[in-house]
Amino acid sequence: MSTSEPPSWPHCAHGADPAADPFGCPGIHVPGHTACLAHLNDADRDAYLAGLTPGASIDHRGTTFTDPLLTALLNALRAPATGHPHLGNAWFESATFQGYVGFESATFQGYVGFESATFQGDAQFESVTFQDAVWFESATFESDAWFRGCVMS
Repeated sequence: MSTSEPPSWPHCAHGADPAADPFGCPGIHVPGHTACLAHLNDADRDAYLAGLTPGASIDHRGTTFTDPLLTALLNALRAPATGHPHLGNAWFESATFQGYVGFESATFQGYVGFESATFQGDAQFESVTFQDAVWFESATFESDAWFRGCVMS
């Protein structure tokens, strides 16, 4: 995504500055809010995460994920029977993942999009099950990435 163009989705715009960054944060709005998951206030973020259930579809295009934020999201989607994250459709287009990214033993039940995502730290997709299409087109891995034991079913 070019910094000279706004994203094609309703975006957070946190930190926008007419001179330096006219569009601000490209993270998509969390449903019912005008900020992305990274810029929601703590109470709204906690409420959003508490409302997720295993198998839920999520859309976090353009969002910047720290280690703790990604962990909180995946914890909200853990299936009680297995203890592993279980996601429906998952859109992470143009997202930035800072630090370690661990999707170990996750199940993606629907479409998964990591197009143009940036992984700044190590990324581990070990024993992940993809039940539909998954896209990493134009994704950037700035450190090590592991895709061990992944299954397309």
